[in-house]
Amino acid sequence: MTIKSHFTAPNLKPLTKLFALSLYACALTLPHQSMGADPVKKTALPVITKPVVQSSDDRIIKAIGTSRAVRSVTLYSKIDGDIAEIVPREEQMVAAQDVIIKLDNRNASLSARLAETQLKAAEIALRRAQQLRKNNVRSSANVEDAQIGVEKARIELLQAKEVLKDHTLRAPFAGFVGIAKVEVGDRITTDQPIITLDDRSTLIIEFGVAENYLSRLKKDMAITAQSANYPPKTIKGVIERIDSRVDPVSRTVLVRAAFANPLGDLLPGMSFAITLKLPGDDFLAVPELALQWRDGKSYVWRIDGDIAKRVEVLLVRRLNNNVLVQGDLKAGDRVVVEGVQRLRDGRSVQSIDAEGS
Repeated sequence: MTIKSHFTAPNLKPLTKLFALSLYACALTLPHQSMGADPVKKTALPVITKPVVQSSDDRIIKAIGTSRAVRSVTLYSKIDGDIAEIVPREEQMVAAQDVIIKLDNRNASLSARLAETQLKAAEIALRRAQQLRKNNVRSSANVEDAQIGVEKARIELLQAKEVLKDHTLRAPFAGFVGIAKVEVGDRITTDQPIITLDDRSTLIIEFGVAENYLSRLKKDMAITAQSANYPPKTIKGVIERIDSRVDPVSRTVLVRAAFANPLGDLLPGMSFAITLKLPGDDFLAVPELALQWRDGKSYVWRIDGDIAKRVEVLLVRRLNNNVLVQGDLKAGDRVVVEGVQRLRDGRSVQSIDAEGS
């Protein structure tokens, strides 16, 4: 009696094919991996690099300021009187002590002449008293009275000359006169403004600088200014003064700069765009693309020969398309700007210079 089994042998063909494919894949991989070889250095990875450069942490301060003349006054008369003559025209340049305004001085001139006559009479009386004293006709008291009379007449003459002088208004310094606020024939008083005088050979511009730049500000630093309401013209100047305190509200310090204006063509009251370069410390600069971040730390890939090395750096600040950093770098080192995604420490690379580097 023959017993037939209800179980059939499993089909081994699919398993055999899968095993064969696995062996074939291993065979393809083995020739590319030599025993003991470092897979990191197996092939030079092409990367694009740029050099590390030396750069300064300079800051450019820009501000808007209003100019004023280095010396500027409004002239007043010392006495009340009638305007007899206005000598200069508006915007005319005058020298120091030039006559600006003349008041009617006829009465003052007569008073000065009268004082001169009285002095002469007093001097004659003194000489006569002295002569009589020598002849014992008069006492010494008469001579003393005559001497007092002479001194009094001299003082009165000086006073009369001062009053006469006050009828002429002169320029205290050289400069440009403005439009007169009076006309010939006007009656003026001592509290009435007459005309302005500006010495604009030098313009003064004041502006504020943030307190965090205070340590960089120095007297005599070079500065430039350009008027926005005038044909393009840049003028050069220097920092003249730095205020002794910081404004607690704006947190700025007031800076005063002086600008030469020899032609006098720039006027007080004009607005200017100020540019001030504050020099800073020297740092190394790397391209922004070279800076990488991982675990809260910044680093770059430096190329040593043909090997990539990860170098941690401290970011100082961004400057245009570069980043100022501190770290184990020197000017001339090359850092990777493209191809960083596949880099690992010690990876063999083929450095390709970026265009323009």
